[in-house]
Amino acid sequence: MAKYKYDFFYALAIVAMSMYFLFYKNSDTLFMAQSHSLFYNSEVFFNDCMRVQGGLLAWLGCFLTQFFHEPMLGAGILTVLWLLLFFQIKATFRISNRLTALAFIPAMCLLASEIDLGYWVYYLKIPGYYFRETLGFMALVALLGLGRLSENKWYGVGICLLMALTYPLLGAFSLLALLITALRKPPFTLTGRLTALCLLAVTPLLFYRVYPEGRLQDAWTVGFPLFLAETHVSLLPTVPFLLIVLCLLGYDFLPRLEAVGKKTGMALHGLGLAVIALSFVGVQAANIDDYNYHAEMRMYRAVDEQRWDDVLREAAMAPDDVTREMVMLRNIALFNKGVAGSQMFHYNNMGKAPYVRDSLRVHMVQTAAPMIYLHHGKTNFSLRWCIENSVEYDYCYDNLKLLTVNSLVHGEWKAARKYLDILSNTLYYKDWAERYMPITEDPSLMKGEKLKTHYPEFAHIMDLRDHMGTVLDGDNGLCEMYIINYFSNTMNKESKYLQEITLDYALLQKDIQLFWPHFLLYATLNQDIEMPIHYQEAAYLYGKLEPQSMDISRMPFDKTKIVERYANFNQTSQSLISMGMDTKQVGEAMKAAYGDTFWWFYFFCRDVHSY
Repeated sequence: MAKYKYDFFYALAIVAMSMYFLFYKNSDTLFMAQSHSLFYNSEVFFNDCMRVQGGLLAWLGCFLTQFFHEPMLGAGILTVLWLLLFFQIKATFRISNRLTALAFIPAMCLLASEIDLGYWVYYLKIPGYYFRETLGFMALVALLGLGRLSENKWYGVGICLLMALTYPLLGAFSLLALLITALRKPPFTLTGRLTALCLLAVTPLLFYRVYPEGRLQDAWTVGFPLFLAETHVSLLPTVPFLLIVLCLLGYDFLPRLEAVGKKTGMALHGLGLAVIALSFVGVQAANIDDYNYHAEMRMYRAVDEQRWDDVLREAAMAPDDVTREMVMLRNIALFNKGVAGSQMFHYNNMGKAPYVRDSLRVHMVQTAAPMIYLHHGKTNFSLRWCIENSVEYDYCYDNLKLLTVNSLVHGEWKAARKYLDILSNTLYYKDWAERYMPITEDPSLMKGEKLKTHYPEFAHIMDLRDHMGTVLDGDNGLCEMYIINYFSNTMNKESKYLQEITLDYALLQKDIQLFWPHFLLYATLNQDIEMPIHYQEAAYLYGKLEPQSMDISRMPFDKTKIVERYANFNQTSQSLISMGMDTKQVGEAMKAAYGDTFWWFYFFCRDVHSY
């Protein structure tokens, strides 16, 4: 039993670190990863995967990624695979107990590769990435292990041929096996190594014509994780995989290291603890801890599931300035709850760029715009960006759901049925598809009382769309700015819901002449309710700034919340300015007392850039 105590120790470390970083720290990331993946039970899907080299790994990777829908289950499966890889490496390279720690490193590199992606989760063009690379390295180690079974030169040649023949299934991982074989000496003879080198050069060329859709320049790297977006290439996320390759090349030298250690008395006893400590530090450095990055994912899921209170709770918990995507998702929740006019400025509206470690440029149209457009009734824009993103980054569960909803709203029953048929053959979205399938057979379910009774989640979307039309102009890739400009310049008295949204966006424009028509129309349409506080704040401020634009003397402003509070706001700001503070310093000083007002937003919320 003592022989395996080291193995048990490192296996326990793999389980602890994997579950901590995957499940505890990144459950939202795992869920988003599966929503941007796709696997459905169909021969068509299998054939699509097999159309490129390494197709089997892609298919298996997509199959396993779907289990991230339940993050603990998906994290558990990955952890089991890393445990198997750990034992596989130790057995293949015959690593002694004293050096077992070095077999631990590849699992930690793979762990880092799962959590260091950041916004690449939206831009990945590697189907099944989250499991594919683990499976690829397991297959690679298995091939290397077969090569160790005999030192006969013809056996070595045969194993090299086997490696080459796995190229259609494993892609670059079979070529990596050949590369490592060509560079290592034991147990391969010179004949085997030269064979590996020759096969490494010609295998992609021999199979190239079988895959006419591929590019010849990619034939040697297909399936290996390279991160490409538009013209941008990032090397940082590829580093963990390069470290694994270096480890596999270095394991053959461990017997020499151990021999030197015994001869010189070099201490190897503390190696295990050092490797674990350094691995933890490295994985922690790879992990994306940015609050907004994770909050965006949680808010997006809550919007998708129409859990409006959860969206607002997440927005309220933000410790610092939030991203513009978070602001837009929060506004959707406020609109649907009907409280934007009284709560919009209770939350942080400053907005900042998404956190990225490299030069990847994040655009909202590739992250949340299709969902944002949908809940603003701009279904043509939602549909357009769903299709563009699907063409560029492939179809996924999230896009298929949005395509379905947009098609149902548009009355495109055949298209909706096509998307629902795909989702019906998935593991976790089958129930979702079955809920909406009856609409394709009975379109009357999308009208009148039937809609409100059976599918109330469509009510606000249909209301907005029916009162705006379906014109598709241009947003220049700037979702937020288009929506603000469009709605703030739209007047509609037929829909109270639409009219209130137009007033809310008119507030965000900080345009006095734009505000008054929306405000007066709102007051006309809602004479039976108390005027929301932010609308009063804006009207009172604009009346003070430009008395000639509107006579506010007869408007019934709340004496305590508006008249007296504005007087204190104005007095405090003037006092701070007289002390020599600049605008930014005044804003920070007044934020605690007045940050929940339109007045603070109007004067101090500046330099907000959309993306």
